[in-house]
Amino acid sequence: MIIKVENLVKRYDGHTALDGLDFGVEAGDVFAFLGPNGAGKTTTIRILTAIIRADSGSVLIGGHDVFKEPAEVKKIINALPESSGYYEWMTGREYLGFFSDLYEGKTSTQDIRALLEAVGLHGKEDHLISSYSRGMKQRLGIARSLINRPKLLFLDEPTNGLDPIGRRDIHDLLIDLNRKHGTTIFLSTHLLDDVNRLCNRIAIINYGKIVRTGELEKMKGKGTIDDIFFTSTEGGTL
Repeated sequence: MIIKVENLVKRYDGHTALDGLDFGVEAGDVFAFLGPNGAGKTTTIRILTAIIRADSGSVLIGGHDVFKEPAEVKKIINALPESSGYYEWMTGREYLGFFSDLYEGKTSTQDIRALLEAVGLHGKEDHLISSYSRGMKQRLGIARSLINRPKLLFLDEPTNGLDPIGRRDIHDLLIDLNRKHGTTIFLSTHLLDDVNRLCNRIAIINYGKIVRTGELEKMKGKGTIDDIFFTSTEGGTL
């Protein structure tokens, strides 16, 4: 198991954002983390990526304690947040080179070129980021999140705002990444089509608790993913 979360609690100014959260993710999963706005998705991701600390509970990532060994955790993970900033005065190649310098194992120029090609930016690597479309920036963001060859990749709304072709291209990229390289993907999204196309397991969070989790195909035997989501988050029978 690459992620193991037990009894996680986080409070903000008297408000309980996470209320005894428990779930696990197996290596090689494309795991969907679903829930309505304010359910606790972003708080969970920030704790799992060692950005903030929980008030209590435990999180193991690749066998490392997130609270005691954050540096070890950050060696094997990377993330693409929903609001991802880009240095638009740089070219795509310069941008990846800049982030490569932040890691111990610096990525070679050849590997950066291969990474840009893998995300569909071949021929655009020396163009300024300011000239990139939204979809191209998303591709670049995913390339940046792969710069340290993570075992576990956190993605927050990776296809948000893209047109159908752009979403399909990102889907294909993530499927290829998972199947060819075995990268575990933890995906937070509100687009249920992303879940249907990409994910093999899901967890649904509401009011800071996991209300449903399991294999997607088994759940879909009981209804569509839309039915499962809305029943789980609107107080119906689980």
